[in-house]
Amino acid sequence: MKLSVVLPCFNGAKTIAVQLEALTKQHWPEGWEVVVVNNGSTDESMAIVEQYRNRLPELRIVEAHNSSEPRRGVAHSYAVGMKVATGDAFVFCEADDEVGAGWLQAMGAALKQHDFVAAAIEYTRLNEEWIVVNDRLTQTTNVGLSTMAPLFLPYASGCSFGMRRSVYEIVGDPDQACMAGWDTDYCWRAHHANIKLHFAPEAIVHYRLRSKLIDRCRQARNWAEASIVLQEKYSSPLSWFKLLKYFARTILNIIKHSLKAISNVHNRKRFSNCMGALAWQIGMLEGIFKYLIIPRFRQKRDELTIQELKGV
Repeated sequence: MKLSVVLPCFNGAKTIAVQLEALTKQHWPEGWEVVVVNNGSTDESMAIVEQYRNRLPELRIVEAHNSSEPRRGVAHSYAVGMKVATGDAFVFCEADDEVGAGWLQAMGAALKQHDFVAAAIEYTRLNEEWIVVNDRLTQTTNVGLSTMAPLFLPYASGCSFGMRRSVYEIVGDPDQACMAGWDTDYCWRAHHANIKLHFAPEAIVHYRLRSKLIDRCRQARNWAEASIVLQEKYSSPLSWFKLLKYFARTILNIIKHSLKAISNVHNRKRFSNCMGALAWQIGMLEGIFKYLIIPRFRQKRDELTIQELKGV
C-alpha cells in the first residue's frame, strides 16, 4: 500500500520547516510520496519546501490557487492534493503542525486494517501553557473521537485524517460550503456511506494552536459559523419559536461571556479563553442570521411573489 502524504500550505514559512523535518524522520516500507499543495502563498514557504527535494520521497509541489479567482480554503487544497496523489491511501498533515515519531508507520498500519482513520492530537509540544485549555481538548489519546450536534456521530480534525483511495472515490471531494466544518462533514458523509471512522491513537499529531488573541478569536468565530452550516445541512428546519429561542439564548451568551472577559482582563489565560468563547457565540449569531433566519425570509418573500404572479 503506497501512501500519499498531502500537506496543504498557505504562507507557512514560519512553521513548515518543523513539519518537513518531522516528515524526513518517517518510514513506510511500501513506498510513499509527499504532495505539498500551495494555496497561493506569497512568502518563502515554497522555497523552504524546495530545500527538501532530496530528503523526502517523491516530493511534489502542486498549485491550488488561480490568481484570477478568490483564494479558497484548506478543503480545496486537500481536494487538489488527492486528485494528483498516486498512493493507494492518503494521509493528511498541515504546515503549522508536527507529526510525531512513527506517525506514518502507525497511520499505514491502521489503514491496512481500516478504510478511514484519524490520528490522536497532542497539544502541549508546540504551545505555551497559557494557550492550552485542558477541558476543551479533543481527540487526545485519552479522550478519543468526539461527537457533536446535530447528528452526534464521531468526527475528527482534517489534519489527522487517513483514508484509502476507495473512500475518496465513494465520498468525493470535501464540501467547501461547510467552510471550517468540512472535516466533520466528511466524517458524517463517510458514515452515511457505511464507512466507519476509526481512531488510531498510536499515530500522534502535535497540533499548533493560535498564539495571537485575534487569530484565536477569528478561528473560534469561523468554527462556530460552520457549526450552524452543519446544523442547517443535517437537521430538520427549526420552528420559528425554536429559532427565535435559539437566537435569544445566543444573545444572552454573548452578554455573559463579555462580562466574564471583562472580569478576567488581568488574567492572560482566562481572558483569552473568555474571548474565544465570546468569539464562538458571535460566530453562532452570524451563522444563525446567514443560514437560518435570512433564508427563511427569502423563502417567504419568494412564496409571496409567486402568489402575486399567479393572482395577476
